Amino acid sequence: METFILIVLLSGIIPLLILFIKKKAFNFSEPILPFIWITAIASVYEIVGTGFLQINISYWFQIYPFLEIIALTYFFLKLFKEKYKLLIYFGLTILLAAYSYSFFLWKDDGSLFSHGLNKTFISIIVILFSTLWFKDLFKTLEEETLWKLPNFYFISAILLYYSSTMLLFLLSSVIRDEFIDNFWLINVIATFLLRIILTSGTCKMKYN
Repeated sequence: METFILIVLLSGIIPLLILFIKKKAFNFSEPILPFIWITAIASVYEIVGTGFLQINISYWFQIYPFLEIIALTYFFLKLFKEKYKLLIYFGLTILLAAYSYSFFLWKDDGSLFSHGLNKTFISIIVILFSTLWFKDLFKTLEEETLWKLPNFYFISAILLYYSSTMLLFLLSSVIRDEFIDNFWLINVIATFLLRIILTSGTCKMKYN
């Protein structure tokens, strides 16, 4: 199990390495770029900070949702351009309000409830805008070109991850300790799938 978790963590760095090879690691015109960066940062932090330095993971659980909110908002704003702009900003306001409230629930000896609150609201926003993207896409796109679109992989990746883990994070604070490892395995597997599909998407991106 520890070996698998290490593989999952290392897999979070691969999309960014591919972007460096493609000379796109600092091309912020790419909507997915900030999300790939925070995925790589999360991997490095969890290996070094949580694994080697044994830093309390509760602090990271409170910091990371904020990075997700910024990266995902940037992603959808760039993806839709001017379309749904007001709706995206409205979603951002809700996410920041929920994030601010989560500080009242956060404790340094356990942050599952505040983390679950943030993840639940982020998941709802992701599901909403991913659905809108697919709705718009299928109005104009021929099916045979779908697999050539990097954004198809990116949307699929985040939609799969957030929709499959939303219930887990929603119930994380009430799951009994003896079952938490089994439930957490769902998050590990979903994270691995997220990173594999992100890697596939970055491979589809064109070189500069």
